[in-house]
Amino acid sequence: MEQFRQIDCFHINMKFWKLLAIWPDGDTCRYYGFYSKSFVSFFVILYYILLTINFYFLPRHLDNFIEEMIFYFTELVVAAKVFTFLFMRNKIIEILKTLESDMFQPNIPDGFDIILKAKKFNVTYWKIVAIVSFVSNVTHLLSPLIIHLIFSANLELPICSYSFLSKEFKNKFIYPIYFYQCFGMFFHMLYNVNIDTFLLGIIILTIAQIDILDLKLRKLTKKTPDGNMDTKVVQKLRCKDSYYLLELKKSIIHFDQVGKFCALIQQVFSVALFLQFSTSSCIICVCLFRCTLRAPMQYYIFLSTYMFIMIIQIMVPCWFGTRVIEKSYLLTRAIYDCDWISRSPQFKSNLRFFIERANRPLSITGGKMFLLSVATFTSIMNTAYSFFTLLRHMQSR
Repeated sequence: MEQFRQIDCFHINMKFWKLLAIWPDGDTCRYYGFYSKSFVSFFVILYYILLTINFYFLPRHLDNFIEEMIFYFTELVVAAKVFTFLFMRNKIIEILKTLESDMFQPNIPDGFDIILKAKKFNVTYWKIVAIVSFVSNVTHLLSPLIIHLIFSANLELPICSYSFLSKEFKNKFIYPIYFYQCFGMFFHMLYNVNIDTFLLGIIILTIAQIDILDLKLRKLTKKTPDGNMDTKVVQKLRCKDSYYLLELKKSIIHFDQVGKFCALIQQVFSVALFLQFSTSSCIICVCLFRCTLRAPMQYYIFLSTYMFIMIIQIMVPCWFGTRVIEKSYLLTRAIYDCDWISRSPQFKSNLRFFIERANRPLSITGGKMFLLSVATFTSIMNTAYSFFTLLRHMQSR
C-alpha cells in the first residue's frame, strides 16, 4: 500500500523556508550554507541590532517610544523563530519524519477523511494569514514612498527612525536605508507567516491523530482479524481474545507516540512560544494606544490589520491547544464504547492502564509557563487591556 503523505500540506511553507534561508534539510547545494548565513546575518541579526541601538538614542518621550516599540517586540519574536529553525534543524526534520511514519498513517477508512480535512484546513489557513499579512505589510511599507513620489514630501522611514544617524547621513542614503527596512520587514512577515502556520499545522495534524485514535478505540471490539489470515488462526485469536488485546496494545502505543510527538513540538518551539506569548500583551497594548493618536488613514489600516494578525497568532494556537487537551482527555470515554465487559482479564488490565495514562491529557506549553489554551489567551488579552489603560492614564497626566 502506498504511503499516505501528510506533510505535503506544508509544501508552500517549505518553498519559503528555502527562500528565507532556514530550510532544515541538509541535502541542499553546497552554496546554500553560505547563502543562509549571509541572509540571516544581514536581514535578521543586523536588522535587530540596529533597532536595539536606535532605542538608546530615542528622545525621552512616550509617543516616540510607542511608535518604535510596535515593531521592536515583533522583531524579537521573529529572531527567536528564525534561530529555532537554525538550531533545531534535526528536531524539525524529526517532526516531519514522524508525521510520515507508519504509526501516524491512517489505517482505518475514516482516518483518511480526517487527515484530508486537516490538510485542507492547513492550506486554507495559510492563505488567509498570508493575504492579511501581505495587505498589512505592503500598506505600511509603500505608503511613505507613494506619498513621497506623488506629493514630493520627505520620505519617512517605515519601521525605525535610526536616531543614532545624523540627518545629513540619512538624507544622503535615504533610499538605501528605506529599502533595507522595507525588504527586512517584508522578509520578517514571511518568517512569521510560514513558521506560525507550520506550528499550527502540526498541532492540527496532532488533533487528527487523536481523532483517529478515538475512532479506533470506539470500534476496537467491532474489528475483525484480517481476511488473509488462516481460518484456524482467526478462530484461535477470537477464542483467546488475543486479537482485541493486540489491537488495544497498538492503540496504547499509538497514544504514547502522539504524546511523544507533542513533547517534541514543545521542545522545538518552547522558547519561541514563550517569547511570543510574553510580548503579545505589549504588542496589542501598543497598537491600541497608537490608535488613539493622530495618524493618516493608511496607518490606521495598517494598525488594524497588524493587530488582527497579532491576535490571530496567539488565539488560534491557544484554541487548538485547548482542543488537544480536551480530545485527549475524551479518549478515556471512547474506550468504554467498546465491548470491554465480556473481554478477558488481561484486556481489562490493559484498558485500566490506558485510562490511567489518558487521565493526564496531552498538552503543549511555551517555556514551561504558558499552556496553549483559551485560558492563556484570555489572560494575555486582559493584560494587554490593563497596560493600555495604564498608558492612557499616563498620557492624560
